[in-house]
Amino acid sequence: MDIVVIPFHDWRKSEHEGFRTRDVHFIQALAKNEDVNKILVVNRPLTWLELLYKKHKRALNGKQVFRKGKFTLTQVGDNIFVADYHSKDIIGQLSKKHLWFIQKYSDREYADFVMECCDRLGMKTPCLISQNIFAFKLAADIKTNNKLFDAWDNFLKFPLYQDFAHLLEEGYKVMAEQIPNWITNSNENIGFYKKRFNVESIDLVKNGVKSSFASGNHEVPDDIKNIKRPIVGFGGKISYLMDYDLINFLTKENPDISFVFVGQILDKNIFGKIVKRKNVHFLGDKKYDVYPNYVKSFDICIVPYNINEGQHGGDSMKAYEYLLLQKKVVGTNGNGLEDLGEYIYVAHDKNEFSEAISSMENNKKYLRIEEHSWQAKTTKILSILEQHG
Repeated sequence: MDIVVIPFHDWRKSEHEGFRTRDVHFIQALAKNEDVNKILVVNRPLTWLELLYKKHKRALNGKQVFRKGKFTLTQVGDNIFVADYHSKDIIGQLSKKHLWFIQKYSDREYADFVMECCDRLGMKTPCLISQNIFAFKLAADIKTNNKLFDAWDNFLKFPLYQDFAHLLEEGYKVMAEQIPNWITNSNENIGFYKKRFNVESIDLVKNGVKSSFASGNHEVPDDIKNIKRPIVGFGGKISYLMDYDLINFLTKENPDISFVFVGQILDKNIFGKIVKRKNVHFLGDKKYDVYPNYVKSFDICIVPYNINEGQHGGDSMKAYEYLLLQKKVVGTNGNGLEDLGEYIYVAHDKNEFSEAISSMENNKKYLRIEEHSWQAKTTKILSILEQHG
């Protein structure tokens, strides 16, 4: 089987930070599946300004196979190829921001280039997997044998995208009409998509974990070595999902515990509302190849997310990474964590959360991680494509 994939994240971002997101985990796992021949990744459009701002190289890490005007095709792995769109529309990207991506993904020339790449690579009847609601027009325009939409995290609930939610709404409607097979990462999302867009065929494929995440030597990072134990740690993005009131309560009620946060700060407003007490440590973002050593250094791992209907109904990837390392995990009963109640401590209020982190004792079952590997998840995806092909 040959597959065309439209991921959400830019391939350069993964090269720079490490391959750590749901979309690229799927791509890498698919590439190792014996039933998959070639994978063509349709990369996110970009401009020179973005390259300069993010300090990324124009050329991907690989061998350029083909170039046509503003488009290039690069081989980045044994059977992974990336189609790139280099736009000169800097002013448009500056003025339109996220809307710019919807516009550029809708460029008919990009769809034509993708089909030309398929021909050059000998991909006669590929399947399509789209993981990007911004690229709904492109997903509809690409002619392939069978299509699947990974409708992970409900983007209609993201505060960042509310100004153009009507366009995303249109995108979901187009995907429901054009793509018969859907998957998502939470039961809440399944109910939402069925009711809102009349999606009939949608399967639950929750997030997974990379088996090699636990491999390698445990070298305690220098910036965590001298932090007083016990350490309660969070590895992930500081975003609108974070319950800063809960975090502030926990850090005040447990002054003898060090709270360590490792990850990007996406929402400066939320970050600013977290009280910077002496027992609170922000270590910044870490590349994915060194990040496991931080998790290994945590005594207890936490997922302190908000509990409300405004959540996107997602499924925390970090929880599986914590569990792979056999850590005690405490989280709020949202973001799909309640489905892992046998393996983690699910707190329903701040006092229950505080009590759970006050002891290192872990009486929860160990998760059979093999069933939650990305390889197992991709096997399910391929079976869906084959079933409806």
